[in-house]
Amino acid sequence: MRRAALAVSLAFALPACVPADGGSDPDPVVFGDGGAGDVLTLDPEFDADPGSDDMGPPAWDAEPGEDPDMAPPPATAGGLDLIEFDDVEVAAGYTEMLTLDLPDDVQSLTIVGIGDPTVFYSVVHLEGPEGQLLVAENPPGVQITAFDRQLSPFPGAFKSPNRSATAATGLATLLAPNNPEVEVSPGEWRFQIAGLGQFGPTTTAVDILVYVKRGPRPERGVLDVHMHFTGSRGWTAANAPDDPDFQAALNRLAEFYGEIGIELGEVTYTDIPERFRAVDSGPQGPGPAALDSTLHEMFALSAFETGLSFFFVDRIGEPQFGGAIGGIAGGTPGPMLQPGTVRSGVAVATALDPNPLSIGHIMGHEGGHFLGLYHTQEFFGGITDQILDTPEGNAGGDNLMFPTVTSAPAHLTAGQGFVMHMNAAVNPPAEEAAE
Repeated sequence: MRRAALAVSLAFALPACVPADGGSDPDPVVFGDGGAGDVLTLDPEFDADPGSDDMGPPAWDAEPGEDPDMAPPPATAGGLDLIEFDDVEVAAGYTEMLTLDLPDDVQSLTIVGIGDPTVFYSVVHLEGPEGQLLVAENPPGVQITAFDRQLSPFPGAFKSPNRSATAATGLATLLAPNNPEVEVSPGEWRFQIAGLGQFGPTTTAVDILVYVKRGPRPERGVLDVHMHFTGSRGWTAANAPDDPDFQAALNRLAEFYGEIGIELGEVTYTDIPERFRAVDSGPQGPGPAALDSTLHEMFALSAFETGLSFFFVDRIGEPQFGGAIGGIAGGTPGPMLQPGTVRSGVAVATALDPNPLSIGHIMGHEGGHFLGLYHTQEFFGGITDQILDTPEGNAGGDNLMFPTVTSAPAHLTAGQGFVMHMNAAVNPPAEEAAE
């Protein structure tokens, strides 16, 4: 079996991936990944010895404002509640400390900040009612190195107990908990978002949506999926429902997620302009150039307020470091339930490896990023995920979130399934939702 190895990714990029036998996954390494990607090499004998630890944003501990916004406690019992903070000022790089009151049956917390598409945003502080720091610019017991700062504008948040800092232009996203070792408890929580412009910390504004998922921990869930076709590989909204290769890729996605108790719900098929058959790999940093990204323009075509949108293209960006980009997710996590943003989906390259099983692997891998999963490990910097039941090193090569693409069998662990079930886009089965 040929396996692609992850090449050094760019500091400012989106999550992606490259196929083991020819391309797929450009989540430029999670740092600066509002949707970053992994550029995988095509060397079948690559045998890197990965390390284990992660990275994220720079450090700072701002004091809360005198009158932090206190969101009212959600009023419903169970389900999903939305709390909104409109037009929040980002002054000299930071919002004030914002406050939430989470209910007794809180299951998970999702923060989506939507702002200027030329500015990098990140959730850089998340603190619980007992002072527990799930995200901080200077996490306790963590030393931020010069190497960390080269990889991300927000290294502290990336190295926090609940990893944040998927920094990319236009949005900030955070899912908590995003590993089974942390807990979101009832009570008053505080959080803060940072903004980085082309020339450093900037003054701007951001609209913030907070989803509170409530109720008992789920064992089963349903995820709607929305397919967008450029004509790549001959697939269109008209023929894909009956095309055996496309259905084989879709079935592989369903098998990956079904293994951890998430079934596919509604499947929609939509055509988009053919000019998106080749897209760039997204902005490489904040600034006006971000307005010219065809990847971001394509993601903004998603009109769905449920589930996960997939976009099928021929190729993404240009080959790098001996590898090619097989897929890019709009974030780790992506802006779930938000149509029309510059990161509202997952791009899948189909020309690098036409094997439908490899395409299904890319779909599952990049969808995993969008739902909150990081790579089990990277091939540099000692970076691993924070999930204890995922193996480190090449022993984890058969995990769906290992940074390679293959048509060979792959799987997700119970810990990874826990994270995906926390995502606001994953709904309870209809019979449970009706109870």
